[in-house]
Amino acid sequence: MRTMPWHVQYREGGTDHLVKYPTPEEAIESACRLIDNGCNVYGMGMSTGSVTTSISRDEIARIYAFWARPKTPRGN
Repeated sequence: MRTMPWHVQYREGGTDHLVKYPTPEEAIESACRLIDNGCNVYGMGMSTGSVTTSISRDEIARIYAFWARPKTPRGN
């Protein structure tokens, strides 16, 4: 089964970027790493010919919070 490519839209150094990934997992991992590096990730979703199918910034922040949680020591 073939999956639809996903995109990540972000701003770095005053420039907008759009990068495509073959799987949603790769797009999510990339978006979280970009946020860790200080980039403004403002769109992520399936690339269906239009980038209007993006996940909202609030949802991206929620995904990032789950991703970043395991990196934080518990009980400290």
